[in-house]
Amino acid sequence: MGEQQKFPINHLALGALEWLRERWVDGRVEMEMASIDKQVKEIGEQWDKEDELNRQPTVEEGPSSVSDLPSLRIRNPVVERGTEESGTSVAPSSDKIQISDPWD
Repeated sequence: MGEQQKFPINHLALGALEWLRERWVDGRVEMEMASIDKQVKEIGEQWDKEDELNRQPTVEEGPSSVSDLPSLRIRNPVVERGTEESGTSVAPSSDKIQISDPWD
């Protein structure tokens, strides 16, 4: 009769190690993705807090020409976008309305 073959233990061990390695790699990828997701969430929350602080309007009171009535200045960084204060002011309105004659 024929000679009995040896049980292929090396082949089974290599297959088991390959299977374990694949599970380990999948686990590492999942852990790294979870870590990145956590970092993204933390950075987003930090940016939201900074954005909220930068968007807060400020109200400044100062003296005015009317007694017992302070002048108010409201500043909003979103609108101003970091520009410096200009020296111009709004001219007083006029009651006189000028309409050009379309027939001239």
